[in-house]
Amino acid sequence: MADSTRGRFELRRAIDRRAFLRGALAAGAGGAAFYALSCGGGSSKPGTPTAAPVATPSMGGATPATGGITPSMLTSEFVAGQNNRFAVGLVNAQRKLVKDAKVHLSFYTVGADGTTGTLRGEGDATFVELNVAGAHTHDTSPQNDVPDDSVAFYTANTPFDVAGRWAVKINVTPNDGSAPTTIDAPFDVLAASRTPAPGSDAPASRNDTTATNPNPASLCSRVPACPLHDKVIGDLVGKGRPLVVQFSTPAFCQTRFCGPVLEVLLNQAPKYQDRIDFVHIEVWQDFQLQQYRPAMREWNLATEPWTFFVGSDGKVKGKLESIFSDEELTSALDQLVKL
Repeated sequence: MADSTRGRFELRRAIDRRAFLRGALAAGAGGAAFYALSCGGGSSKPGTPTAAPVATPSMGGATPATGGITPSMLTSEFVAGQNNRFAVGLVNAQRKLVKDAKVHLSFYTVGADGTTGTLRGEGDATFVELNVAGAHTHDTSPQNDVPDDSVAFYTANTPFDVAGRWAVKINVTPNDGSAPTTIDAPFDVLAASRTPAPGSDAPASRNDTTATNPNPASLCSRVPACPLHDKVIGDLVGKGRPLVVQFSTPAFCQTRFCGPVLEVLLNQAPKYQDRIDFVHIEVWQDFQLQQYRPAMREWNLATEPWTFFVGSDGKVKGKLESIFSDEELTSALDQLVKL
């Protein structure tokens, strides 16, 4: 994720940078076509640009491909020159999560016409299945969509080399023998991070706590409220102990992917609380009015959930957007205590 003064802080399973960039060289000067979001799985051939305009998918998902699989783009901030965590969930026509499929990702920079692009790199995504007891107890996922405590998604670390408009072609080969599906989704790669970047000072927010706010329901939408509301971020930043700050809203999560993220953190926190401070910030000051809490604005967050890892020096060492696995969190926490 980011270099620190004492060691490297990064996620696992990166797509090899050399192999990734080879794709750009193999594409040649003519580039390659990608297909508009609503046309994934069509009959267009490489080198034959489609005329349909590119549509930006929402964080909740995109138009289903011909095979009935809809991507749910779980990460939204990508920065040029860094290893970025690319995460996507796949939902089939029956609104069930696509599990254990072979997923191949091909990344393109988008041309000025908005419909063609140049292949920059490719690689296989890693399947992750997260099982957390009560994973969907607190979110708003329809119960017929989440019959168990499983959350399935796919991840890869992607070294985007230039800022601008990009697109990903997601080739999905299900393990149930059904036909492969191709899905396309556009996204932006930024020149600089909008959220607190590794190496920057963590904002010293003066969040309310159980000592200053007597209403647990307004502090945390989880029922019962989680125990990570007894500390003020501003009292902890740079005071000699690492800090983990998570921004999430369990009860107001709109998808089956974001609700369990707090449960994952709560399961891990007891093992590290003697060495790391943990703070949970509920996203909404007022959900009905769509009013963010002040800390959301101070950390410049426009999406959720986010989990930040802050070193004992008060500098951001790394961050995870959206849902993550126990393995990813354990790796991040183990590195944080060593920095």
